[in-house]
Amino acid sequence: MEKEDLPETINIATLYKYTTEYNADSVEWCPHDPCKHLFVCGTYQLIEHKDNKTSKRVGCILLFSVSRNGLELQQKLDTPAVLDQKWCPNPIGGLTILGVANAERSLALYQIENNQLKFLTKFVFLDDDTETLILSLDWSTNKYSCQQPHIACSDSKGNIHLLQLVENELVLEQTFHGHEFQAWITGFYYWDPNIFFSGGDDSLMLLFDKRCGTSPLKKIRYDAGVTALHSNKSHEYIIAAGSYDEQVKLLDTRTCKPIDSVRMPGPLWRLKWDPFVQTHLIASCMLGGVHIINTDQCNSMSIIDSYYEHENIAYGGDWSFLDSCEVDKFDHKGNLVFASCSFYDNLLCVSKCAVDLQRE
Repeated sequence: MEKEDLPETINIATLYKYTTEYNADSVEWCPHDPCKHLFVCGTYQLIEHKDNKTSKRVGCILLFSVSRNGLELQQKLDTPAVLDQKWCPNPIGGLTILGVANAERSLALYQIENNQLKFLTKFVFLDDDTETLILSLDWSTNKYSCQQPHIACSDSKGNIHLLQLVENELVLEQTFHGHEFQAWITGFYYWDPNIFFSGGDDSLMLLFDKRCGTSPLKKIRYDAGVTALHSNKSHEYIIAAGSYDEQVKLLDTRTCKPIDSVRMPGPLWRLKWDPFVQTHLIASCMLGGVHIINTDQCNSMSIIDSYYEHENIAYGGDWSFLDSCEVDKFDHKGNLVFASCSFYDNLLCVSKCAVDLQRE
């Protein structure tokens, strides 16, 4: 699909822009009161040393607050290069916790304290002499709260790891080797957290059930690497998936067959359901901007708006959890706020959009 064939940006207005020092690759909005005005942007930079024989992946976590008065950088944490981030959907012991996957084979957790991120714990995966990057993560509690949630994370060697947070410590429960190349994405089926999916550079999407051993129960073949997936917590049996093949698909988890699909203007990198009724997706397309997809109550798909402020590899996009009263305080028409970022542009944007969130 060519850019000229897509809707113009008619219901999206840019509120703020920020240029990051390093390449920006993930954006995640805090889901909890009183921190819904906060979000993080993760960055990744490959530093080549002068001898041209060694390199290092560095990055940082940027914590922002947003209001009608502006976008404010609250904190910058220097870290290994960040590949993915996710907030735990429910507070743990009253704590708001952020999980961060990085380029030094680690999964790190941070807590919010006085609008600042504070290190909580981390798990370092065993490695051989080759490099391992932790590429994605997901929490098990997006639908059902739990004080000892599980985290699934995937790595550059094709593994998916299942960990549990117990008394503020991460415990490795199982490792599943499913993909021959990079396992780009993993995510739980929120209606039954025993079940999780993964997508890899081997053009496979896999379904696992931790009660049934470490081999996948189903394999779904794609035409290219699978890079994005997100379970729908309001509509049972529905998962959205995206690939380098430029297709976003709605899958029925019972059959793992598509209900509908839509062609995007470039390879997919991230998909996120809206946090309120889960009928709209924000899609970050690596070579073709950020788009809003209406799934018509999870039956059929269409692109309803497109955002082209990002010129080079749109890697991150996420909706805010701000309620309508807070959203109304921002300039421009609309009922939702979202953030997006792009890699080689080093660009973070916060925008406002108008989306018809019809409830069933």
